[in-house]
Amino acid sequence: MKNKEEEPKEYFERDSILVVLVLLSSLVLDIISLNLLIDVNPWGSATAIPGLVLTFQALWLLVNPYAIVYEDRFEIKQSLIYNREFYFLDTKGIELTSMQSIQLVYNDGDVEKIPLFGMRTSHKLIFKDRLKEKIKLSLNNRDF
Repeated sequence: MKNKEEEPKEYFERDSILVVLVLLSSLVLDIISLNLLIDVNPWGSATAIPGLVLTFQALWLLVNPYAIVYEDRFEIKQSLIYNREFYFLDTKGIELTSMQSIQLVYNDGDVEKIPLFGMRTSHKLIFKDRLKEKIKLSLNNRDF
């Protein structure tokens, strides 16, 4: 259960180029949809729906950071669809497989690949190091 008063320890930002590309593509699609709707073309409504979805995605990317690290967990907010929360108590290790993903190793040996596409390149190694520190602290404080 989330503690509403808990404050994040660190934020890891998105890649600015990706955010600008999503904003520009949503703007272009919205302009095309608006022109088609003004001309009373039925394709206007067909292009307006993906344009609105892309616009909401672009606004969401502007408002939310890519990753947030708390005292006992971290959240990945890659997109409107992919939002995950991982607890340090469930993990025993982390590995950087490439610059696009990390592998989270759980206590039972399961491995989960976590995408880092969209995170600022300079933050990826720092993010991995912070997670390693937090997991190491969690391992030292466990009673089992």
